[in-house]
Amino acid sequence: MYFLPFKEMTFFKVRYLLISFILFFVSVLVFIISGLAHGLSMNNASSMINMPADAFYLQKAADGRIDRSHFQVDMGNLADKNEVQPLGIQMGSISKLNSENKLDVTYMAIDKGAFFAPKVVEGKNPGKTNSVLLDQSLKSEKIKVGSIIEDSRTGTKLTVSGFMKDQTFSHTPAAIVSFATWDNLSGGAQKGEYNAIVMNKDNKALKNQIGKLVKGGEWVQKDQVIKGIPGYSAEQNSLMMMLTFLIVIAVFVLAAFFYIMTIQKTAQFGILKAIGTKSSFLVKSTIFQVMILTIINIAAAIGFTILFKAVLPSDIPFIFDLLQIAKFSGVLFLVSILGSLLSVFNIVKADPIQAMGRIE
Repeated sequence: MYFLPFKEMTFFKVRYLLISFILFFVSVLVFIISGLAHGLSMNNASSMINMPADAFYLQKAADGRIDRSHFQVDMGNLADKNEVQPLGIQMGSISKLNSENKLDVTYMAIDKGAFFAPKVVEGKNPGKTNSVLLDQSLKSEKIKVGSIIEDSRTGTKLTVSGFMKDQTFSHTPAAIVSFATWDNLSGGAQKGEYNAIVMNKDNKALKNQIGKLVKGGEWVQKDQVIKGIPGYSAEQNSLMMMLTFLIVIAVFVLAAFFYIMTIQKTAQFGILKAIGTKSSFLVKSTIFQVMILTIINIAAAIGFTILFKAVLPSDIPFIFDLLQIAKFSGVLFLVSILGSLLSVFNIVKADPIQAMGRIE
């Protein structure tokens, strides 16, 4: 069984190279689109995805969108403030001193020592009023620890206390501030106002307490909050639809290629049957051949994707996730086997008598 497939592939090199090119390019497209989908997902919502939170208390009228939720609450009335913390979110823009170049950011107001505070990779958390912790992507704008930046709307000057990694919201870098700074950025208009109350783990008693303390709200799971970020669902659904159609197209293309190839080899199958070869052996041999081609080309496509990521500009959000690659590799492997099964019928029905009477 193992000798025949290799013998045939080495003899009909061009034929199998064409199939290999199709498998290779389909796999490359699937891996690149999945990497872009994952990269865009993280670029759009990494601050929420990486947040160690279980649920968010939002306004019912906000329809699960954290940026639309607003309410006031005195957190001092809560029995256990270690499990729940307020969160403020507001889109804004900043600029370096004496510069007209504005940079979009998302201000996130967090209490000092909050359980969901992001990890600082350089510098320290914003301690005093009018200090800010920025996503490290802003370092490319020549902003560093100790730099003075200015809020474009209010003109409030902020001192950069440090940087964090992978903290973005709606494709903008996050800017972590204290609630005192949050009040200054709004001129006091947002004092005591939050977008959400964040819970670190499921606690029904505490949820009921919050529900009684703050009317007109509801608990929303973290996944729903992420999907509610502007553009997130539309972006991901579009990319997933592209991947789905690409895989479906691959099934039909591969099935057509293998079907045509088996038709061309009908006489060969008939002669092999005439000398005593069983149909089951020929079926297994063909499927084994497909498996070898698929494994080699998927491995080559993974290698190409790694090289593609290495030469890709840093401003393009692309993430090479081994788990995602493994998942799609498995799907492509099954798709290839499924496509080859259509040719099994031609192998089984190959007639030895007709084959021996044909001239090729």
